[in-house]
Amino acid sequence: LASKHNLKIDFRPFIHVEGVDVKDFRTQKINILDHSAVIFTSKNAADNFFRICEETRTTVPESMKYFCVSEAIAYYLQNYVVYRKRKIFYGGTTFRDLIEVLKKHKSENFLLPCIDDLKPAIPELLDNLGVKYTKAVLYKTVSSDLSDLADVNYDVLVFYSPSGIKSLFENF
Repeated sequence: LASKHNLKIDFRPFIHVEGVDVKDFRTQKINILDHSAVIFTSKNAADNFFRICEETRTTVPESMKYFCVSEAIAYYLQNYVVYRKRKIFYGGTTFRDLIEVLKKHKSENFLLPCIDDLKPAIPELLDNLGVKYTKAVLYKTVSSDLSDLADVNYDVLVFYSPSGIKSLFENF
């Protein structure tokens, strides 16, 4: 679009993701070892889950099962665990695809590492499925500092999420 219509485009992220402090995690009173499986909805969830495990000095047992929304997230787990087909499961591309896999493992006690403003559809689907799960807020969306853009004028702003609009109002 930029070359075709002779436009000048600046990409500037209005939000970024930060992990919660260990102190904030401990206030949730969640024991990771009480769970036999973890559901990962993103790479951020995996990164922050293993970060919290490291900071709390929790050794994740070899028997832990991992359920990932997509195959890409499942392969990303190779950064943290040895990839074995019997303990890493994945759906298609959406959380609804993962529900079919979760149906076969209803007896597991799931941990759902998530962001502070998780879409309500995910807990609703898990509740409807009837699985036992615990929601753990391990990371949050934070507004980026945009004070350097105060004197810049744009003709069009494009947002990719409601959090970006919230950040715009917080900054200006």
